[in-house]
Amino acid sequence: MLAAVLVCWCAVAPGTNTAQAQSPPPYPKGVWAAGGVDDDLPPELANNLGVVGVWINEDWSVVNPAPGVYDWTKLDSKVAGAKAAGFQYISIAVTDSSSKTPQWLLDLLPPDQKIALLDDASQHHTFCQNINTALYWNPVFHQARLDLIAAAGAHYTNDPAIVAANAAAFANHNSNDWNIQDFVGTVNCPSCPQPPPTRCGDIVVDQVQQWLDAGWTEQLMLQVGKEMCDAAAAAFPNQNIKLPIGGLTDNRMSTPDGDPAHGNYSQLARDIENYVYGNADLGIPPQPYANRFFMQRNTVTATWKEGPYYDTYTPPFTAESYIRYMIRNHAKPADVGGLTPGQAGLQMVAAAYECPTSCRIAGGIDDPCAPNDDRICVLQAALGIATTYNTDFVEIFAQDGQVTDFYDIILAATIAMGGTPRLPPTPTPTPTPTPTPTPTPTPLPAPTATSATDVTLSSFTANWTVVGGAAGYRLDVSRNSSFTSYVSGYQDLDVGNVTSRTVIGLRANTTYYYRVRAYNTGGTSANSNVIRVKTRRH
Repeated sequence: MLAAVLVCWCAVAPGTNTAQAQSPPPYPKGVWAAGGVDDDLPPELANNLGVVGVWINEDWSVVNPAPGVYDWTKLDSKVAGAKAAGFQYISIAVTDSSSKTPQWLLDLLPPDQKIALLDDASQHHTFCQNINTALYWNPVFHQARLDLIAAAGAHYTNDPAIVAANAAAFANHNSNDWNIQDFVGTVNCPSCPQPPPTRCGDIVVDQVQQWLDAGWTEQLMLQVGKEMCDAAAAAFPNQNIKLPIGGLTDNRMSTPDGDPAHGNYSQLARDIENYVYGNADLGIPPQPYANRFFMQRNTVTATWKEGPYYDTYTPPFTAESYIRYMIRNHAKPADVGGLTPGQAGLQMVAAAYECPTSCRIAGGIDDPCAPNDDRICVLQAALGIATTYNTDFVEIFAQDGQVTDFYDIILAATIAMGGTPRLPPTPTPTPTPTPTPTPTPTPLPAPTATSATDVTLSSFTANWTVVGGAAGYRLDVSRNSSFTSYVSGYQDLDVGNVTSRTVIGLRANTTYYYRVRAYNTGGTSANSNVIRVKTRRH
């Protein structure tokens, strides 16, 4: 078996690229949600019409239970469940991370081709346990991942509902995101004693040195990434490919030439970017599949800077924010220099549903929703920021897609991104009963619009007075006071029976106008007065 795998490794020569240029299907713009863990998607997610698509995944250890054996039963069932729930657009992934490696594959590797890395993330169920981790560049492990990509593509590429595949995540320890274990310091594990395999007490670790002792170099990891990108493009010729990017926090792991003084946080991410999209300044041509690759950053919180901030500010290569700059630099509109306008994606760092008890998405310092961290405030703030990056998609956690109180926020974000909300299912016709005559209702008076509040670079809150007897209100937002055109998604928008609504996805330093009408079963009132508001410059 080992010899056969090694022969297969040699067949995929470094730099070989069999993928041809394709005309990719459009990536449906808007908010996407995780499908969850069950085969049948919950009706609460299916009824969330602001969610344009779902992403479905299964673990490597489940899909690939033995050498050369692939069992698609569970993943097929999840895909079928998404379709049955009414989703026409699906993104698919097999989580081929270190923590999901099949045991049979780990057993093939000699001890010096594995390292035990302590899980330092308290939100994981494996917190303070050692994860037996294969070296990414080991020929047997690497070829197994390439084979998995090829098998997944052969099974799913001809399904028109699958518009994207997360098949190029090469630096992924825990998930399909970029999350190489590179922690240096003390992990505060639970108090002793703990049942095995959980470790206890304060444990000093240097995961960077563990990698270096095992032979890590930035160039080795870059080669792994190049070949996985090539393999993903070849296996899924009919899909867009998601490419998660991130940084390395220790220069010892990120140096391209062996000298830590030359390393920086974003080096590996920029090197894989140059390989896929090319870099004219460095004389690097783009890959033929570059028009199908979507760089993605999966750590959005409510405290991120808005996208246009990076149009005039370039962070240093050493800064975590440089990865955000990369996403914006690709996704921003062509008229402000976007490299691949729209062609990128974002994902929340956690679920707003977990707020306020566990609220990672609030962002901590500069939390705009502190001190209460109301979940609606947090999700609205995070999605409002995400829409300013001009990416084609923004992903939320499964829990958030199922919260009915979030529906309007998610719908508004999808519309602000230029997306098309899903249509509700067609109801079964029922016999129409003979109508009972009703008295002619008294016309509703027009509400009074009041000054906008909470004005930011890309949003403001419109306000108005209560109208007695109103069942709800309809909102118009325009760039001109005569309302001859409307901001996308804000023409006659039914906002329900409330007296304020946050308007998102706007341009900075721009004047807008809004007006409202009241309605009930008897009809709709006349327009309110018009309020003028200008978004912040910076």
